[in-house]
Amino acid sequence: MIEPILYLESINRNAILVKAKKPFYDWINYIDPEFPVEPNEEGTVYLVKEMDSNKKIENWLKKNFGEIFENELNDYHTDENDWPQKRTYKVFKDWFTVEISSMIIDLVDKPVIKN
Repeated sequence: MIEPILYLESINRNAILVKAKKPFYDWINYIDPEFPVEPNEEGTVYLVKEMDSNKKIENWLKKNFGEIFENELNDYHTDENDWPQKRTYKVFKDWFTVEISSMIIDLVDKPVIKN
C-alpha cells in the first residue's frame, strides 16, 4: 500500500535563532553571582517577515538587532541600569550566535496563538 503524501504547511515568516555565547554568560554571572547561569544549547527563535534571501534577513538584523539584544538581556536580568551600555551589532554578534532559516513548517493543525 502506498502511503499518501503529507502536505506540510509553511508559514510566511523567516526565523532567526539566537543562542547566548560565553560573553553573555560571563556578564550575567558577574551581575548576579549568587545565582550562576550555566551555558546551554537552547536559544530563542524570532519570527520575522518573509524575505527572499538570507542576505536580506542579515541586513534586517543589522538594523533591528537592538530589540532582540534587549529581549535577551531582559530574559535574564530586568534592571536596565546593569545592562551593558555598549550594545552595538558587533557586541551582539560577539555575545550571540545567530542562525537563519527561511523555511518554517507548521506541523500542528491548530491556530498559532500570540501571547
